[in-house]
Formats: sequence, C-alpha cells, structure tokens
Amino acid sequence: MRQASLALTRLVALLVVVTAFGSGFAFADGDLAKGVKIFERECALCHTIGKGEPNRFGSNLFGITQRKAATAPGYKYSQQFTAMATWIWTPDRVASFVVAPAATIPGNKMSVFQGVADSDLDDLIAYLAAQK
Repeated sequence: MRQASLALTRLVALLVVVTAFGSGFAFADGDLAKGVKIFERECALCHTIGKGEPNRFGSNLFGITQRKAATAPGYKYSQQFTAMATWIWTPDRVASFVVAPAATIPGNKMSVFQGVADSDLDDLIAYLAAQK
C-alpha cells in the first residue's frame, strides 16, 4: 500500500510540473548516452527499441513519442491498457507512465514494474524521444 501511495505521489507531482511548464520542458536536457544505459538497465529486458525489432513482453518502443497508445504492430496489450490509453504518446506522457505505470493504468502489463527513478527520467525520455 505504501509503494502505491508513493507511486501516486510521484505521478501527481510530475503531472503538476508538466501542467505548469508545458510539454517537453526538461527532456531536451537529457543525456542520450546515459539514456541508452538506463534503457538497457530498466527497459531492455521487456522492450526493444530498434525500428522493426520484435515485441517482447512489452511492445517495441521505436517511435513511441509520436504514436497513438496501444498501437505497436503485433503487440497484445492488456485489456485495461487498451481501454484507457486513448492518447498520443509525447515525452511528457511517456514520463508520467514510466514513473508510475500501475498508478497510471491499474492492471496493465507494466504494473509489475516499480518505475524509473526521478534522477534517470530526463535521460531516458531524451533517448526514447530520439528513436524515430
């Protein structure tokens, strides 16, 4: 329960900042080289990132910041994600999701993931946004 509360607090804080400063306010400052390492450490077990690479437990993330949610070709999303994810992914949307996936969409396949540390967020999002 405490972890869920912490995750929700982190999500709300991020959303407040995004609302106050607008889209893409910090991610341009991210370090791509650090982002690669964070992706490899936090994401690569479940996701691929290269154009045309296969899906794994999670979808391929190539072009994530420019596509409609729940539309990665050939990936079977959870029913909860398909029903609730009606947006276009932007760097801000990706950030709010990877900080607290279970709080964003309860029951989605990524709900088991604890989220990316705030200190890694800018670098990871800059790297993901560059993959297009």
